[in-house]
Amino acid sequence: MDKLILGLLMMNRLTVYEIRAIIRKNFQDICSDSMGAIQFAIKKLLAAGMVTFSEYVEKSVNKKRYSITDKGRAELLNWLGTPANISAGTNMELGKLLFMGMVPAEKRQHLIDEIITLFEKDLAYLLEVKSAASDDSDEAKKQVDEYFKRDPEYLAFTRENFKSIVFFSRMALQYGIDLIEYNIEWFKKLKEKDRNKENVN
Repeated sequence: MDKLILGLLMMNRLTVYEIRAIIRKNFQDICSDSMGAIQFAIKKLLAAGMVTFSEYVEKSVNKKRYSITDKGRAELLNWLGTPANISAGTNMELGKLLFMGMVPAEKRQHLIDEIITLFEKDLAYLLEVKSAASDDSDEAKKQVDEYFKRDPEYLAFTRENFKSIVFFSRMALQYGIDLIEYNIEWFKKLKEKDRNKENVN
């Protein structure tokens, strides 16, 4: 989670609540959005000198806005400079698939339908995000310009690398879409094989 937080802070100064909202909306498949986990990661990053904060008052409430330090940027860029081992992820839910043969046939068919439905919901959401992210209108460009004008010194690195950041953000999104589409088709075939009592190979 600490690397994800560093990445988010490269893009903007954020409060803990803003970090949580971004994770909850976009990254729940990657990490937990629990406030305790986020605060623990922030505390660790503060102790390592990778983030800092400024305090301000909003509606009579004291708040902290976190930002990445030069040390944090160096750590993030060093981590990003190593190959991604995407296959290393663990998912205990796969245990359900491994032992699904223990479930009665009619229940299996229902469970596979539910898995497909969940994937289809995720796909619909990602396709909406893709449509919004593909907005190259003058208004969208104006919003990007305003975003960089708010904090030009802090966002200098992001502005300099903006095209590459956008490209790989869109590619990560497309990877998620392609993976979900593959999973939908795979589970549809599994359902058919199970129905026909074929071996799953």
